[in-house]
Amino acid sequence: MPQKSIVQCSAGHLYMATWIPFVGIKSLRLTPSTRYARCPVEKHWAMVSRPDPSTLTEEQLTAAQSHDAGWM
Repeated sequence: MPQKSIVQCSAGHLYMATWIPFVGIKSLRLTPSTRYARCPVEKHWAMVSRPDPSTLTEEQLTAAQSHDAGWM
């Protein structure tokens, strides 16, 4: 079963999503690390990617876990 990943949209919003490499279920895959998808935080379409979790603060990690986009 794929694991949940932290995802960040181009507006800076953080959320959780199931990111499957080379597959886009509810997103348009542009490159292996970038997709065009709907951000569940403010409900807009944006470029999204997975940030390095070690660079995020505790507040950012908590914020990401409060929103879930499901499958990408």
